[in-house]
Amino acid sequence: MDHSLPFTRYIAELAVLRAAVLTKRFMTRVAGIAKDDASPVTLADFGAQALLMAALRGFFPHDGFVGEEDAAVLRSNPRLRTTVFKLAGAVARDFRDVEWRSAAAHGVEATLPALESEDEMLALLDAAGAGATAATGRFWVMDPLDGTAAFLRGQQYAVALALVEDGREVLGVVCYPNLSLEYGGVVSEIATDRLGHGVMLSAIRGEGAEYRRLPLDYSLGMGEMLGRFTVPAKYEDLRLVDSTASTSNRLDLVEQVARQLGATPFPGIDIYSSHARYAAMMIGEGEGSHVMIRIPVGKRGGPSRSYVWDHAGSQLVYTERGGKITDLDGKEIDFGAGKTLAANWGIVAAPEVVHERILRLVQEWVARDADMNHVYDP
Repeated sequence: MDHSLPFTRYIAELAVLRAAVLTKRFMTRVAGIAKDDASPVTLADFGAQALLMAALRGFFPHDGFVGEEDAAVLRSNPRLRTTVFKLAGAVARDFRDVEWRSAAAHGVEATLPALESEDEMLALLDAAGAGATAATGRFWVMDPLDGTAAFLRGQQYAVALALVEDGREVLGVVCYPNLSLEYGGVVSEIATDRLGHGVMLSAIRGEGAEYRRLPLDYSLGMGEMLGRFTVPAKYEDLRLVDSTASTSNRLDLVEQVARQLGATPFPGIDIYSSHARYAAMMIGEGEGSHVMIRIPVGKRGGPSRSYVWDHAGSQLVYTERGGKITDLDGKEIDFGAGKTLAANWGIVAAPEVVHERILRLVQEWVARDADMNHVYDP
């Protein structure tokens, strides 16, 4: 079997596209379910991850897998379990036409495994949910539906997949099934795709990033290579991408950095899904002009609350376009140190030529924040 990175990317793109078909098809008729952490989960979350796992386990059985969901909810609810299995099975059957069209376009013959039984579906979900990152070796990180709350509102969300080797992303595929750039090129919650099926971005480390506009027939045509960012000449032309709904980011400190740069108003783009925020930095109006800063709430050095699946895949595409990403100490992001990016604290994502100055400003604001550094006025 071909295990080259180009072939691996093709399978990853097909797998992500199939999962995206499931999410888009059932977008208007999914039911929210409460998880223990109170974040909304839908039938689409479970179905999408099960289809991703079926494809990846079929082609790359010796790799590791890390996913956001497990099968606990489905094991306790047989009716829901059967609904998800039927949903995934119907999409897998219908997706055969997409695989044949894509194979003709790429000159590659490959079809993705379907789910054979409910028991297999549960086992695949648990294999990813219980999976662990590792400092060495290969594993896949998947987010079957990033931005579930926005998805339930008909806004922006993403299906993300990354191959990690020795702690670094080597391949990334992210699909934004609801995203359109037809609204002046601006990435926003309301810029929804009513004429197609969104956008896909993908990258192999060191080989640049590709863009696809997904048509109504969901074929996987050839990608368009994206050039390197053109960076604004002035710092005040930069804009911060953030989510004002976030409770895990020190928005007050990030806004102070933006004001010192002159990059106002803040935020320049307000969007809920983590991967959709990366999309706002990578494509559309102002690409190369946007910056993302994540300063964790709580004491400096506290445990990370940033999950690998919220960043893996998108970070590789961003850096392949000319962006640079470090934590707040200037360290490269380590995807092999735990599900919560345990080796890193915070994130600064900015075009390479301005990253150093922005990082210094962030460090200065963090250093003088009393709450974060245990410094209190008597």
